[in-house]
Amino acid sequence: MERFESQSPMAVANFIIGVAKKEDKPVTNLKLQKVLFFLQGYCLSEYDTPLINGNFSKWRYGPVEEEVYGDFKYYGPAPIENKSVYFNKEKIEFYSEEVNLPNEFKKILQEVISKMLDVETWELVNLTHYHSSWKDYKEQVLAQIVIHYTNEEIAACFNDCRLKLGV
Repeated sequence: MERFESQSPMAVANFIIGVAKKEDKPVTNLKLQKVLFFLQGYCLSEYDTPLINGNFSKWRYGPVEEEVYGDFKYYGPAPIENKSVYFNKEKIEFYSEEVNLPNEFKKILQEVISKMLDVETWELVNLTHYHSSWKDYKEQVLAQIVIHYTNEEIAACFNDCRLKLGV
């Protein structure tokens, strides 16, 4: 497969939301965060390249990409209905950030995302909590001290959870 460039967190989030809507698999902000995290782990593990050019913070309910969280937090615990949309003042138009990836790779990611969407939200949270990359920092996390995951931690967490993710 040809190489791919890392994408913005919002473009990947929109891609996941698109897959979820197409397959009629509702996705909440909480679930979106975990799928983003494990998708990053998948790419780090399989291709040694991060899919997302952002950071994941260690929060109470596991990994969170803060930009994505901020854009979708108004949904609360409800399923996300639409992709994130921005307004371009110069062109006077709305637009949505989309991934710029080879079609062959998009198909692979769609299959991986679909499998992850089949896992219950709280199971995804638990998978991140049981892993040392979160568990070893639990006291700091609960004290709301922001700590970012390293790419090595993300890949290790994905690899340790791979079977339960169905990937």
